[in-house]
Amino acid sequence: MHPAAARWIGALIRMTASHPALTAILDVVERMQEAPYRTSFVLLGEPGTGKEGLARALHHLTCATGPLVRLDVTGFSDDAALAALWGAGKDEGAARRAHGGTLLIEEAAGLGPHTQAALLRLLKSGRIDTAAGDEARSDAPRRKLEVHAIAMSDRDLPGEVAAGRFRHDLYWRLARIVLTLPPLRERLDDLGPSAIWMGNRILRAAGQSLELVMTQNLARLDADERARAIELPAAAIAALARHSWPGNFRELEAVLERALLLQRAGRILDAGAIERALGA
Repeated sequence: MHPAAARWIGALIRMTASHPALTAILDVVERMQEAPYRTSFVLLGEPGTGKEGLARALHHLTCATGPLVRLDVTGFSDDAALAALWGAGKDEGAARRAHGGTLLIEEAAGLGPHTQAALLRLLKSGRIDTAAGDEARSDAPRRKLEVHAIAMSDRDLPGEVAAGRFRHDLYWRLARIVLTLPPLRERLDDLGPSAIWMGNRILRAAGQSLELVMTQNLARLDADERARAIELPAAAIAALARHSWPGNFRELEAVLERALLLQRAGRILDAGAIERALGA
């Protein structure tokens, strides 16, 4: 397995209790690990729930040798988005760069009608749009592009289809497999494991040799491990659980960084430190 996919899967397992949506995601990941095949995905969920990490893991599981090309045209006009997809002048667009690999589409619900039509043409036929692609560029190779897509959205993409703002034929071309990442406020059982994983990632990034450990796990540590431990008691986890987490894991990361690196005193990350970090 590709190391990046292995890291993401390992992190998800360590952060997950028994949320049915996450169990379903792990089932898909396990299937792709055992018998990978090329397909397209739609990943849904609020900002900060981990869609990009999941997208990268799925790409590495299904197309480890191909490129992963990110298409982020948020806030672009339809014409500018088309230029980013097809290329302009001597600049290769995302479609050509993704040949043989995966096109990772940020906020698919924001694509304009012409970009949606062009993307559908690419995924159906592998051909560049005639208005802005091969036939408009004498130096462009006349090759069929092999591209699969992973489309991400913070919005209700099926709802956008029902409202007529997103093409139904493009949606079903993309939505071979649809996975929804739940918000952190619906994963309160995961807050403890998530805080441990995120906190230790923060400590490692800061060059610390310390390790965040839940109180109930301290007894399992040897003397050296206890000497490096920062205790996370149940009261601190309860303080985390009282917060609504509008920023999801991005917000959790910011709160834990403040609590661990700026406000920590001693070797216990107590409820007071969490509350101060939440109020910063």
